[in-house]
Amino acid sequence: MMRVGESFCPGILHAVEAKDGLLTRIRVPGGMISPSQLEAIAEISTAFSDGQVEITSRSNLQLRAIQNKNLNYLVHELDSAGFIPSPQHDRVRNLMASPFAGLDLGEVLDPRPFVKELDRRLIADQRMAALPPKFSFAIDGGGSWFNRDSDDLALRAVTIDNVHYFHLAIGGVSSGFGVRVDRGVECAVEAAKKYLDISKALGIPARGKKIASSPEAMARLLDELSDFFVSCPPPGGSNLVLDMPVGAYVTNQVGFVKVVPSIPLGRLTAEQTKCVASVAREWDGDIRLAPWRGVVLGAIPESSISQVTATLQKAGLSLDGRDGYRGIAACSGSAGCDASLADVRRDASLLAFRLSGHEAKSGWTVNISGCEKQCAMRNGATAELIANSSGYDIRINGQLVASNSSLGSVIETLVASHSVISVEVPS
Repeated sequence: MMRVGESFCPGILHAVEAKDGLLTRIRVPGGMISPSQLEAIAEISTAFSDGQVEITSRSNLQLRAIQNKNLNYLVHELDSAGFIPSPQHDRVRNLMASPFAGLDLGEVLDPRPFVKELDRRLIADQRMAALPPKFSFAIDGGGSWFNRDSDDLALRAVTIDNVHYFHLAIGGVSSGFGVRVDRGVECAVEAAKKYLDISKALGIPARGKKIASSPEAMARLLDELSDFFVSCPPPGGSNLVLDMPVGAYVTNQVGFVKVVPSIPLGRLTAEQTKCVASVAREWDGDIRLAPWRGVVLGAIPESSISQVTATLQKAGLSLDGRDGYRGIAACSGSAGCDASLADVRRDASLLAFRLSGHEAKSGWTVNISGCEKQCAMRNGATAELIANSSGYDIRINGQLVASNSSLGSVIETLVASHSVISVEVPS
């Protein structure tokens, strides 16, 4: 049953009212989407939305500016394209994997089959529909990891004595245990059920950070999962990549590259969306949505890179990485939200124009929010801009450096923190 205007996270069957119309969010497990599905999204956006396709920081998709009269048609078309697993599981959607999964030189194993199996198990289990909409599972194959969030349940591949295991983390906290690879998905499903049981018993939210911060809850969870566990230290070192990759990179398949275009502010036009889908189809590649609100075209023949680059460039999608948008994130701003005190997307574009032609230093990021709630920003950034009635407050590395600053002053401050040096490129 479709529900509109209630105060919860959006889904396809749970449209939420915004300033510019209704908003829906579309589940894409592991960020893995086929060319035909992406083309369908472009057509649906053109017909029933604003002709834009937004990528979320959990590698899902979002359509907005939907009119009430078009909602039923939009839902029908999304269902026909295979985006509604069941009415009950519309918002059980956050299954995270690296957008470089199966291509990364440093991977221990390819996590994509495990993501697909986990999705199948979740949809088949009615209890999983009770998980909070923001609940996130992560399955990491041990290569480059781009999601900076502390996922509620994370399985990260490690190798001990030449045997692969999944290390289990709860809300970003190491459990101290591992799970045999062949039991990893079963463990994740059982753990999610235990979250719901513990939430009900102890009166705490069924979220990883809440479980991990409660000694009683954590002890109970680990005890009830003990049959799955083997001794396993946490993964050594850090595979977290803070930079937003842009360009073409080598893969673990000789003669193939992964292509990462710049997606300004995580938003594609319908025509750009179709272009990405057509490139993947023409060169028999695949498409992954990325947590930096971007896209990765996987397994593209290296011999075709000049043609792919030209095609994407013609659609306004650069592989240069110096268009100024690298590392910049913005909420919908005053165009889409009544609470916003500034047109932050316009201001973000003005900042990008000033920064164009230059590389940012490694890890340099900016979050621009239209109000102090910062509801669209899940992670901290090098610089945080928060709009108020008099301008912007500016925080650099978490420290307030200016208040009520004009846009011009804000841009000059950020340009000064933007260093022109090479960016580290993940394998």
